Amino acid sequence: MQRMLFSLILILMVPGCMTFTLEGDLPKTPDSKKESETIHGSLYGIEWSHWDVEKCDNKKGIVRVSSHTNAVYLLASVASLGLYVPQNVTWWCDGTKAADDDGDAYRPED
Repeated sequence: MQRMLFSLILILMVPGCMTFTLEGDLPKTPDSKKESETIHGSLYGIEWSHWDVEKCDNKKGIVRVSSHTNAVYLLASVASLGLYVPQNVTWWCDGTKAADDDGDAYRPED
């Protein structure tokens, strides 16, 4: 009976393991910088930790954003009746290199 109850709980929790991804038009390259942060909020609009959206270092843009939750996060959400809902957010910054100049400065002839 305990095994059946445990299996039922696992089966009900698996759909809670979700990943939602948004991708832009820019290509994701090996030079793309990946950053991740866990956001702590609630289903009722309470913000437990403030999350600032930061621009990428190269000011080019974000290639991809992924939001992920897992069974442990789901268990914390259910146990707290929605007062505490953690989520992991990962983003990739554009890593394309700028066009290389030849290094010579333009100097008009006199």
